[in-house]
Amino acid sequence: MFRSFGSAMKLMSRFAAAICLLALSVAGTHAAEAIKRFTTLVEVAVDGSLTITETIRVNAEGNQIKRGIYRDIPVLFEDREGKQQKVDLEVLSIQRDGNAEPYFTESGSNFLRIYIGDKDVFLPAREYVYVIKYWTDRQIRIFDTHDEIYWNATGNGWDFPINEARAIVVLPPGAVAQDTVFFTGPLGSRDKNARVQLEDGGNRAVFDLTTQLGPREGLTVAVSMKKGVIAAPSEAQKSRWWWREHGAAVVALATLVIVLLYYLWAWNRVGRDPPKGAIVPRWDAPDGISPALTAYIEKKGFSGKGWDALSGALINLAVKGYVILDNETDDLIIQPTGKAVDRDLPVGEAALLNRIAGGGDFYVTKSNSSAVATLQRAFTGAIEREHRSEFYKANIGWIIGGAALSLIGLLSMLGFAELDDETIGILFVVLVPGVIFTFVSVSIARSFASSRGLIGKIKNVLFIGILGAVALPNLLVHASSFVFEPRDPILLATIASILMVNLLFFFLIGAPTPIGQKMMDGIEGLKTYLQLAEADRMNLAGVPTMSPRHFETLLPYAVALGVEKPWSNAFDNWLAAATATEASGYSPHWQRGMHSRGQSLGNSFGAIGPSMGDSFTASMPVPKSSSSGFSGGSSGGGGGGGGGGGW
Repeated sequence: MFRSFGSAMKLMSRFAAAICLLALSVAGTHAAEAIKRFTTLVEVAVDGSLTITETIRVNAEGNQIKRGIYRDIPVLFEDREGKQQKVDLEVLSIQRDGNAEPYFTESGSNFLRIYIGDKDVFLPAREYVYVIKYWTDRQIRIFDTHDEIYWNATGNGWDFPINEARAIVVLPPGAVAQDTVFFTGPLGSRDKNARVQLEDGGNRAVFDLTTQLGPREGLTVAVSMKKGVIAAPSEAQKSRWWWREHGAAVVALATLVIVLLYYLWAWNRVGRDPPKGAIVPRWDAPDGISPALTAYIEKKGFSGKGWDALSGALINLAVKGYVILDNETDDLIIQPTGKAVDRDLPVGEAALLNRIAGGGDFYVTKSNSSAVATLQRAFTGAIEREHRSEFYKANIGWIIGGAALSLIGLLSMLGFAELDDETIGILFVVLVPGVIFTFVSVSIARSFASSRGLIGKIKNVLFIGILGAVALPNLLVHASSFVFEPRDPILLATIASILMVNLLFFFLIGAPTPIGQKMMDGIEGLKTYLQLAEADRMNLAGVPTMSPRHFETLLPYAVALGVEKPWSNAFDNWLAAATATEASGYSPHWQRGMHSRGQSLGNSFGAIGPSMGDSFTASMPVPKSSSSGFSGGSSGGGGGGGGGGGW
């Protein structure tokens, strides 16, 4: 019986122990992550610098604290005048449980974040003790009657509650605390849930928290001392601080001035357009140049892959009888006629004919996109090889010089200030509208830059562009201050201005050659003639009589220059007024399908340039968003204070 009773008691004891273990296990599973104890040691040196040692005991459960903790430490402080000043901060050592721990830092606009731990190592759930030691200066507050150390011992930005906290302030040897004060709770609170005790004859003040702190709550302490304990800053130290605070802005402003003066000098030397001649309407191309070369000169190169120039060249080949343009279906078909090639054919047209002739009909379709791309490269390449820098010089070397000066200045600036992610983000916000403004301002300024000489050019082009490149970033940065609160808006605006000035002169530094300017004047006269109304055209002395032959001769030029619609309308009006003998039932032999039933010839040929350009554009391949970068991928593919916590 006793034996049975003893066995039952043993079973009951084991069951109770199991219940206790289960309860402890469940309790451990649900233990909260917290800072168990936060101890801050502040050692004040006679030069005013501080050595801070923070000992932080945390309970890690793998929720937020997986690899370790991070600590945000402010690098700005507010002086007695309310101005924010930058301080030096150097991390001396990081330990976990008495051993050195790996860490890395990230800089924000007003704080340094220290990530403690290894990103590839996850910590088991238990308590850990972290010791963070760092040095900082310019933290002592200087007043007329006393000096003081005013220190946020824990920070108010922690994600965790703080169960216990202690702050120890050690003054320089021989110094005695004259007064102490402390505050607890959230930011702005004046609660005093702590106590203070002076030790070592008043040289050491120990502050202990008397209650727990919740997340985003902290302990702040202050100790005053007699003036003269902390050595007054020397002139050299003040100068060093001034350059630390303003050096980046000074270097950036100097860089802006140097780069701007360089570009003005370079523009005056190589970027000034030769004097324009009188623009007189004319009914032929200057020096008999081809339609494609006319577009190349007028646009100072090829734009939009040169489809307008290529369309004009193809129509010219068709008018000359070398090809027939068939657009009766949705696709454009270029049909060679087999006509013998003239040796004097312009290089662009010769390159097109070499690719088309002898191979049967040429289809401008997406399935034939490779051949279309080859045709386009052969055409633009032939013209570029023969005429590059003959009519227009981009002067890219001078832009490279300005960009190099800008880069040297910006790198020198980084010796005084590091651009954090927030500043770079604001730069992008500022530059997007700035780039748009530059495009628009240059276009508008050029449109009325009819004055002669350097002064007139600066007034009409440079003044507007430079004013925008410098004033607009300042306006945008100060406007963005209401949202982003950049620490140094002047520095930010100056950097944006440097980038904008480079962009501005990228558009302005290029200039026509003397022969290029002469050709551009002639092309402008031809373009004016093609856009004139019939009555105005007839008022010109010696103007040729409108006829199908005259219309077809100039139609390729109209297409290349983008004025095919007014030229075609003029021909349409002539047809309406012409006699049957003059018109003779005009139907161009070189095209099919351009003229739809019920549509005038003016409307038909007025759309020929855009229609051909659309056909070429639609035939080109487009990137596939579903493709992988590892299989078939290519360039251009794809889609598009303080505190802390755990990480």
